[in-house]
Amino acid sequence: MLVCGKSISQTDIQKNSLVCIDTTIARRIAIDLVAGDVCKEELTLVKSNLMLTQYKVTLKDSIINKMEEKEYDLNNIISLKNDMFSKQEEISKTLQRELTSQKATSWLYKILSFLGVVSTSYLIINK
Repeated sequence: MLVCGKSISQTDIQKNSLVCIDTTIARRIAIDLVAGDVCKEELTLVKSNLMLTQYKVTLKDSIINKMEEKEYDLNNIISLKNDMFSKQEEISKTLQRELTSQKATSWLYKILSFLGVVSTSYLIINK
């Protein structure tokens, strides 16, 4: 069909006659039709590839969101622990101050008791 000078392309339905096309034009039409079929197949492959890429992006976004949530939770845990440590430090300082005051009070009572014993014994010995 492509070898001869003219080829038959299609039948005209209304007149029932044949349309003749030159061989070079018929070759170009055939090449264009094949290229169009290739483009259609390539388009379907590109669309499926695009869908897979969009799925990957949504999956990555969901993973990133989960990781951000975990990071937020871990930061909250760290801040709560820091608050707990600061409160424990405050309690420790308060207890240390109370212990120091108790030691001072105890030392004062010991000295006053010693002075009382010494003064009592002096009074007993001198009478």
